[in-house]
Amino acid sequence: MWENNLSIRNPCGVSVFGSALVKALPDCVSITVGVSRVEQKPADAFAKAKRGAQAVAIFLRRSEIADFGASRVSLSQDFRHSAEETRFVGYKAKMSYGLLLRDLDRLEEILAGLVDAGANELTSVEFQTSRLKELRAQARRMAVEGARDKAIIYCETAGVLLGNVLHIEDVNPNVLQGRGEGHMRWEPLVDNDTMCKHSLDAGAIDIGAAVLVGFGLKAKEA
Repeated sequence: MWENNLSIRNPCGVSVFGSALVKALPDCVSITVGVSRVEQKPADAFAKAKRGAQAVAIFLRRSEIADFGASRVSLSQDFRHSAEETRFVGYKAKMSYGLLLRDLDRLEEILAGLVDAGANELTSVEFQTSRLKELRAQARRMAVEGARDKAIIYCETAGVLLGNVLHIEDVNPNVLQGRGEGHMRWEPLVDNDTMCKHSLDAGAIDIGAAVLVGFGLKAKEA
């Protein structure tokens, strides 16, 4: 199991892994699009890409999208590959736009408008939450609670008492994601077993936390 690779360097007492997963509905979406044009001459490619980018910027301002920014225009060679040959097509000039949309009900309208305005590359559409810091803190508290609960069970079974915290080590929460080989898949390994709010919503965002905690041990009084 992958947990064998997670260990406190100087083990003492009892060392436990705690994890938690919090789910939240997104309240904003990050969009990245590109305006690219291919022409035989670099100057022509630059000119057409800039015109397309200006049209996209005008659309965003008219749509009252305040949170957006643009990259500088880049230039690259464009090739078409086939089984028989690799053929030079021309020079590709490209400018990218990144924007944050806070009204999710307008997503379809904005995406369609970007394409109509001249954006011809949809790079990414990522749903996010503005409460990430708050929810991450909640998940971390739950992960520590899960670790303590697990340590208490171990100590009760071993006939000793749980002592003070000796070590806390943050763990990348990506370890909570299920893995598998072939058609097999593991369930996410989390210690909060209660049904989370929005846990059945397909659009919910997973916010995880994981921790290694080392506790001292105390002997039971006779």
